[in-house]
Amino acid sequence: MKGYVAIIFSVNQRIKKFSQLPTRSRLMAIFLALFSSLLISGTTIIMKKGIERTNPTTAMLVVTLVGTLILLGISLPHVQFDHLKSKAFYLFILAGILSPALVRWLYFISIDRIGPSMSSSILSTGPAFTAIIAALFLKEQLTVSISLGIIMIISGIITFEKDIHNDGLTVRRKKDLIFAVLAAFLVGLAIVIRKMGLNRLDEPLFGVTVGFATSLVFYVILCLVFKRMRAAISLNRNNALFLCAAGVFLTAGWLTLFYALSHGDAIIVAPLASLHPVMVLAWSYLFFKEMENITLKTVFGVITVLIGVLLITLR
Repeated sequence: MKGYVAIIFSVNQRIKKFSQLPTRSRLMAIFLALFSSLLISGTTIIMKKGIERTNPTTAMLVVTLVGTLILLGISLPHVQFDHLKSKAFYLFILAGILSPALVRWLYFISIDRIGPSMSSSILSTGPAFTAIIAALFLKEQLTVSISLGIIMIISGIITFEKDIHNDGLTVRRKKDLIFAVLAAFLVGLAIVIRKMGLNRLDEPLFGVTVGFATSLVFYVILCLVFKRMRAAISLNRNNALFLCAAGVFLTAGWLTLFYALSHGDAIIVAPLASLHPVMVLAWSYLFFKEMENITLKTVFGVITVLIGVLLITLR
């Protein structure tokens, strides 16, 4: 564990040294945001296998617990008392409550009410909320190129999400859309709050640890309050391995996301870090060809996303 901690700390110092110049810092943010999407897409693939053997409540708890233990083991030796007195500490706690804690809960409700396709499509609009909030409160520059890029990324993701799930998009009541819309808004807001915290205290490892720990506490409270959730917990050898592996991937993905926010604007990081649905599609096609049905509409959606990425990265 000590050797692992030393490696993480060394990488942290190298990243900070590399990003001293503005251009390099922006390139680092772009790379880390894309890498974060890749890692989170790996989490999704593993979770698909894990949830086949268990249920979302168990997966949610185990994945968050694994991430919290890993991050605490890495970050505790480097935490200073001043970190706990900083306003950034409270911002990281607030962001952790919003996302993934509240967002995941709202997303599960949304899937139940309006189906996975509509829920995923609406949740994909999170970067648009990030752009608006960041422009207002962080004074980040929302250029025409970035705006078009965000629109194309969201449009592309919605296109192939609808095509893949193809659940008819039936909505029993229009008011049920509020769960997915609120989840998307909280995703965008949480990104901005994390950026505010990192602007006050540039310690990504500390920030992501606080976020994971906060989410774990939130989930435990939910399970204690709701008997149905508590009764649904089921863990055995068949699902433990998959869920622990998913926890490792998700932890790495969120840690990379925090470093991306540390080095770049939320307006740029948010849409690039939301590309995991596209990467899940690629992983599924390469390794689990029976899992997804690739159509021309899906390909069109992916191409639209890639053009959006180019507009943002080559602005």
